[in-house]
Amino acid sequence: MHRLKTLGGALALALLVPAAVLAQPSTGSANFTRYYAIGDSLTAGFISGSLVVSGQRTSYPALLHRQATGLTTGFEQPLVADPGIPGVLELRSLSPLTVAPKDGQGNPTNLTLPRPYNNLAVPGARLRDTLVTFSGGLHDLVLRPTGFGRTTALQQAVASNPTFVTIWIGNNDVLAAATSGVVIEGVTITPAAQFEADFRSLAATIASTNAKMAIATIPDVTTIAYVNTLTRFVPNPATGAPVLINGQPVPLIGPNGPLGPSDRVLLSASAELARGNGIPAALGGSGKPLPDTAFLTGDELATISSRVNAYNNIIRTVAGERGAALADTNALLTRAAQGKVGVGGMTFSPAYLTGGIFSYDGVHPTSIGYAFVANTFIDAINEKFGADIPPVNLTPFLFGSAAKTADDVLAGSETPAFVFTDEAKLSLFQALRIDPNPKRPGKGGKGGKGGRK
Repeated sequence: MHRLKTLGGALALALLVPAAVLAQPSTGSANFTRYYAIGDSLTAGFISGSLVVSGQRTSYPALLHRQATGLTTGFEQPLVADPGIPGVLELRSLSPLTVAPKDGQGNPTNLTLPRPYNNLAVPGARLRDTLVTFSGGLHDLVLRPTGFGRTTALQQAVASNPTFVTIWIGNNDVLAAATSGVVIEGVTITPAAQFEADFRSLAATIASTNAKMAIATIPDVTTIAYVNTLTRFVPNPATGAPVLINGQPVPLIGPNGPLGPSDRVLLSASAELARGNGIPAALGGSGKPLPDTAFLTGDELATISSRVNAYNNIIRTVAGERGAALADTNALLTRAAQGKVGVGGMTFSPAYLTGGIFSYDGVHPTSIGYAFVANTFIDAINEKFGADIPPVNLTPFLFGSAAKTADDVLAGSETPAFVFTDEAKLSLFQALRIDPNPKRPGKGGKGGKGGRK
């Protein structure tokens, strides 16, 4: 399981919440009678590359509703039976350690609900999608355009006369750049001016209903496991640790030579490495370079982080103008990346497979990761609206049925050697509507990245 250590400066969260507290929570001036959530995969409870009931039941909005109302029913979501849509990622093999999607696809279980779902989050949605998109991909499952007049998530929320709305959107406006390895303005990353105009429109429309709001910042996607797990050096296929030649690690090969100190190799590159690509022939590799979709340069990383900061400045400003609670999920996940999120003497980290925060896709949280997010919203709502909503009881996530993570089968704190298959990447990208090979405007292909130092 997770490494044991003292909490120190780690985030301390309550483990035990008496059951009686949930019966009559005080929500202050916030009213959860008709609570709706707008967002993307992180709001939908997407987990291990899939929209599946095991993740949806621990989505942060479902947890927040339970804590704010004391009810386990009434908050409706577009639930999907196992193995989910698409098939949830699993450990297909332990030797070699292989992550791939389950076969098949799960069936929706409540498509005939005669009203909009309370959780209107659509995996893969960008901010603009909440304003203009009503079909395509998982929009069809969540928004059910044939039954609800081809209306957007925002329109369905407004038509439901909400009393409280949470908004956590904008992650996909930068995620495509981080996961595809390509930063293209207006293609894989949304211009800040467009983001501001759309976010202001979204918040203003919700405000017109007189519903109170809680709005969240978006995480810096350069800190997720998908971006930070693999070394830029030739790995030992048995352990994942860098191979040493004369005491020195050997850099992987990119299109323009050896990868440099500022480059980050993406999780999906593990399949390329398994084929020997990026590894010199003298060390048993193919001698072929990694494609430039397999890594990010320092300049690309800086551009992504800068854009996240710009988005979050907009989000903070709009939240303040609209009197909304501000849930700083960016700060939460930054602490997680620094190994400063813990509870009950257990510390969580962003390490892939073993850290406890990220699920098998390296992008989305585990169930306990979503519980941490829910408590971040609860803290913000309590402070802003004079509420006394109890935090989520983390005990089931640590020791009960919701605790199932890779740590149940893998011991130790180091990420082992693994293969994140091409099938896993394609499944994740299709669900999130990410082009695995984005093209630069006006060009037939992506084009090479700059030289290495």
